[in-house]
Amino acid sequence: MTIQEAIAFGAKKLHLLERPILESEILLAFVLNKPRIYLHSHSFETINPFHQEYFKQLILRRESFEPIEYILEKVSFYHQEFYISKGALIPRPETEILVDMASHIIQSKNCQNIAEIGVGSGIISITLALLHKSKPLEFHASDISPEALFNAYVNTKKFNCSNITLYNSAFLDFNSYKHFDLLLSNPPYIQNKTILPKPLSFEPQQALFGGNRGDEILHKIIAIAKVRNIPYVICEMGHNQRNSILAFTKNLSVKTLEFYQDLSGLDRGFIIEF
Repeated sequence: MTIQEAIAFGAKKLHLLERPILESEILLAFVLNKPRIYLHSHSFETINPFHQEYFKQLILRRESFEPIEYILEKVSFYHQEFYISKGALIPRPETEILVDMASHIIQSKNCQNIAEIGVGSGIISITLALLHKSKPLEFHASDISPEALFNAYVNTKKFNCSNITLYNSAFLDFNSYKHFDLLLSNPPYIQNKTILPKPLSFEPQQALFGGNRGDEILHKIIAIAKVRNIPYVICEMGHNQRNSILAFTKNLSVKTLEFYQDLSGLDRGFIIEF
């Protein structure tokens, strides 16, 4: 099998995807450990049997709609490449907006002690640590999933983020006394009864489903911030949860509550100041 034939084979198998040729090329380049441009300049080169079999296995995984990020074990976020595996939710581009909002709060309000609930692969805390290298920031990030924490651990080591401490814990149970200036989270916020597209079935379900209504964990995070006297909270949320957040915070004496939108103009998160 030549490179050209392999690309055609993969594209045919992946015909139900939006970009079958591109994804076939990406997977073959990964197998051969070559840039994609190499495939076009060496299209008649024969692929050895080992690489042929490996490529076919990856195509089979992608044909079943397994996310390509899990297959390649890497994901791009905020101009950086992070390790990712099945134990952690794949970062979405809209979460970069949360990072931008948090970065502004850190800069303008001089926040130094930052907590993150549901750290996942670590992309939020790590990106903020990299953006504010000159500041003496401390991050304390928790997750109930050991698999997700492994992803976060690998990424903190990759980017040499020694100011991020990870905890296998729910919410802020790892420390009942420490004061935090800012609480961040991209928590599960999908209703339990929601039927998800096939690709999402490969992702950790506990990182997606937020309860019977979907907003239960969001409410708990806000309540924790109130009880712990954390002045700022930034959370991602579902596009239809504005009224739920407004109703829940109505009697919590918040100073300000702002909602931010994603690139489609839909509500994507909120910022609370207590």
